[in-house]
Amino acid sequence: MLKVSLATALICHAFLPAIAQAESIKLVIQEFAPLTHTSAKANVVEGVLTEKIQEIMKRAGETTSIRSTSLARALLATQTEENTCMIGLRRTPERESSFNWIGPLITDDWVLYGKKDNPRKLKNFEEAKPYRIGSYKNAATGLQLMEQGYKIEFASEDEDNPRLLLNDRIDYWIVSELHGMYIAQQQGHGKDISHAVRYKNIELYMLCHNAMDRQRVAKFNKLNKEIETDGTMEKILHKYGVH
Repeated sequence: MLKVSLATALICHAFLPAIAQAESIKLVIQEFAPLTHTSAKANVVEGVLTEKIQEIMKRAGETTSIRSTSLARALLATQTEENTCMIGLRRTPERESSFNWIGPLITDDWVLYGKKDNPRKLKNFEEAKPYRIGSYKNAATGLQLMEQGYKIEFASEDEDNPRLLLNDRIDYWIVSELHGMYIAQQQGHGKDISHAVRYKNIELYMLCHNAMDRQRVAKFNKLNKEIETDGTMEKILHKYGVH
């Protein structure tokens, strides 16, 4: 009887890693079109980075779920819920040890947008220091610029900033060039704002719960590189009109 129990225990133990590996990954995004967003027509999560991560998960043989939420809630879920990953965030020293990182997934050009009829011309980013710059709650770029002495105004959502800019509540808007123009165009303000000055290129990653198996993370990073080199990423970018 003891032998049977021991054999059963050994069999169960052998299958434990496979069971853990089979647990579904919960993907979370913030609304950051055209990289991660919810389609207005089909009410499904899509975007350049969404499709890239879904392809990584498909090749890795993973099952996933995906939902959209706020930046703050996405970060909290990724930090506190096992097998949870957030798509599309900056890798910063403050966040480094709290998560596992996959990427970079894409390099995003960040700029200051201003009103198109603003006669002021900035020669470089530092010349914006005396002016009110719009960001949004929990945004790493806004927080870092504030620490550097810039006058940052934090909106509840990034989607509020075109209106604040056009109503002279802020002087400039710090944002991803792609995402900022997408928001402005969706709100009918694409022709009312213009690129004032470039800030810098920012790499975006997927971050996962800190307890995620390291071999799993390594596999995702390997597949990310494969997708960059086999032409898949180029096709995804073309689909969304991103070059």
